[in-house]
Amino acid sequence: MKAKVGLVLSGGMGKGAYQIGALRAITEYIKPEDFTMVSASSVGAVNAYSFLIGHLDDMTGIWESANPEGRRQFITYVLKSTFIQDTIETIAGWGGSVPCPLYIPLLNLAKRKLSYYDFAAVSKNDIRSYLTASVAMPFYNKGVKIADEVLYDGAVVDNIPVYPLIDKDLDYIICICFDDSNFIFESPDFEKKLIKLTFHDGKFVSNSVIIRQESIRTMLKDGEEYASSQLSKIFSCGTDDIDAVYEAIRERNTEAKENTGLRITGDVIVDNMNKLVNKLVRRGMKV
Repeated sequence: MKAKVGLVLSGGMGKGAYQIGALRAITEYIKPEDFTMVSASSVGAVNAYSFLIGHLDDMTGIWESANPEGRRQFITYVLKSTFIQDTIETIAGWGGSVPCPLYIPLLNLAKRKLSYYDFAAVSKNDIRSYLTASVAMPFYNKGVKIADEVLYDGAVVDNIPVYPLIDKDLDYIICICFDDSNFIFESPDFEKKLIKLTFHDGKFVSNSVIIRQESIRTMLKDGEEYASSQLSKIFSCGTDDIDAVYEAIRERNTEAKENTGLRITGDVIVDNMNKLVNKLVRRGMKV
């Protein structure tokens, strides 16, 4: 029986280049149309959408074209420049429809509410607005008005959005993120299903907030090589041998036991929301 597979892509600003490399490795085993459900935040949302509509090569080219001059370019400059808007215009122009649910966390600051929007239910005419909202960071960008809501990047509250997939009927989930900890998630049963591809290279700050073309190319290459090496072990018996996949996950989790931390409960999301609102209030920003 064919496995029901989920995919989670976290936010990570400049480190999203790792995800593109990892997605290239994943396609050797699982094609975009074979995923049952996907959830992604911030830059991961842009990567996931491009991947699911069959434009991974084009997205690789966009990443490679960032900062062609090679100078140190801080993410604050990128967020305030037209690069992201131009990229969204290009992606929206591809006009593809995602083949499965794609959940993106978006934040309504005025209502202090985080919602997960399914891009499979979004009309093609609205994709541009929703993609723009998915990377609209508070403090740096204006919110995007959609219907009667003003929406921002939900990664500031839920950066690794496994929450929409926790109670879904999936055999296993591939999660690509960048944190130093091997997070333990809320549900023990869910944890046993999670293939974690974590890129903690010791350069989180520099590779996240400084955009260099040389670094991007290195991350693209390293992302593909690392994911390929891990997935070749996990899928040694194929992607549909669920028992073999679970055993490989168990072995990886045992090896990573010494570097663990708690993540994603309802309390974590509420706590992150409160911290964000308090920060906005201290800065005198209206919420």
